[in-house]
This record gives sequence, structure tokens and C-alpha cells, in this order.
Amino acid sequence: MYQALTEIGIIHQLTETILRTSLPKPLTLAQFKVLTHLSRVPEVNTPTRITNAFQVTKGAMTHTLGLMLKNGFVTITDDESDGRTKHVHMTKVGQEILTQAITEMAPNFAELGTQLDGAELEALTKSLGKLRVYLDKSRE
Repeated sequence: MYQALTEIGIIHQLTETILRTSLPKPLTLAQFKVLTHLSRVPEVNTPTRITNAFQVTKGAMTHTLGLMLKNGFVTITDDESDGRTKHVHMTKVGQEILTQAITEMAPNFAELGTQLDGAELEALTKSLGKLRVYLDKSRE
């Protein structure tokens, strides 16, 4: 298992470098990740829940969300039933820059996609998903 996790870590570092260089300005890698998160699980949208999902400090997430708000990528609204709670929602501008980022990074990963056939990629994705679910549950 250690070797598998080491490979995942190395792949993570290498792909983040590719991502960072292909993101449209002013989108940062942290903002890209938050937009991706909001597109995947829009119900996990309070700043606290997003902070917990990314396992970063509250200050780091507050800074990231502030820049995203300034750039028009998200809105932050008060909860209707509890004024202390805020909700983060992706805007049309946020969805557009996320789509643009995914489109612009596609060529960087096209050759990588040829390294696995469809069945291998499907099996890998399923296995990685199982590990993610386990790790997510184990931190609760």
C-alpha cells in the first residue's frame, strides 16, 4: 500500500504542475479546486464544510473565497434560517472559467490518456474512488 500511495503522491505533484501552468488568469489552482468541488458536491457549500473538505486552515480558505468573490467566481450568501451561516455558490462566471480551464488543460493530458486503455482507466478510477471514500470516512 505504501508504494501505491507514493505513486499517487508523485502523480498528484506532477499533475498539479501541469494544471498550474494551464489555468486561465486570474484563476489559481486553489480556486480551480474549490470550483471543481462546488460543481461536484454543491450541497457542501458552507465555508466551514469547504475548509474541512480541503483540510486547510480557515484563514487560507477565507482568503481563497475572498479572491473568488472579488473575481466574480462565487457568491457568498447568508443562510435564510441561521444568519451566522454562509453559503458559497458558483456563479455563471465561475462555471465559465471552470469550463475554460478544463478545456485549456485537455491538450496537456491528451497524451497521458493514451497510456491506459478504457478498461484500465475505468478500473483505476473505481479503485481510487474506493480509497477516497474510505479515507473520507476515516477522518470523520
